[in-house]
Amino acid sequence: MKPAPPASPQTAGTPYPLVLDALHGRVAPGRLVASPTGHVLASTVALPDAPAGPLTRFGLAVAEATPESAFGEGPAADRFAVALLAAHRELLDTTLTHTLRHLEGRTSGNTTLLAKQLVAGQLADIALRLAEDTAVPEARRHADRDARWRCHLRLVDIGRDLLRLLGASGFLADGPAGDLHLAEVVGNVYLHADTEDADE
Repeated sequence: MKPAPPASPQTAGTPYPLVLDALHGRVAPGRLVASPTGHVLASTVALPDAPAGPLTRFGLAVAEATPESAFGEGPAADRFAVALLAAHRELLDTTLTHTLRHLEGRTSGNTTLLAKQLVAGQLADIALRLAEDTAVPEARRHADRDARWRCHLRLVDIGRDLLRLLGASGFLADGPAGDLHLAEVVGNVYLHADTEDADE
């Protein structure tokens, strides 16, 4: 399988649903890629007739695949899966930068939260895990659905750890929690592994 080219850099403030639409357009111009379960996830702009659901308030729509949808299996689906992981990784890079700036601006006692040893250690661990994931050769990281699923789970764990460090601020209107949640949900739908023991 030939991996998709890296996702183009996200513009700061670009909502995840629009990033997702761009990935659909790159992998299957003029169509939307269906998941292996036969569902399509895209922005409410791309799917204006989709029924309202719990993700609608985040700008994400879920609909059944149509005959016009790109196949949920095969090379197009593989390229889309790789692009989803690249976009998720890029979102985490942006969130890590956001977290560093936020903690540098918050103080406790006479020092910033970023200068606290425990906080700094947790951030260093997160940055290392993200760097380790990026360093894994793509041929291994994206070898098959099981490998991509394991990669997705690693990225989800990193995002949740960043949100723990951000606390309530991560859930503000300009915080990253909404986009991280959508990246997790979309990955759960499109990247679910073939085998039940893939997450061990």
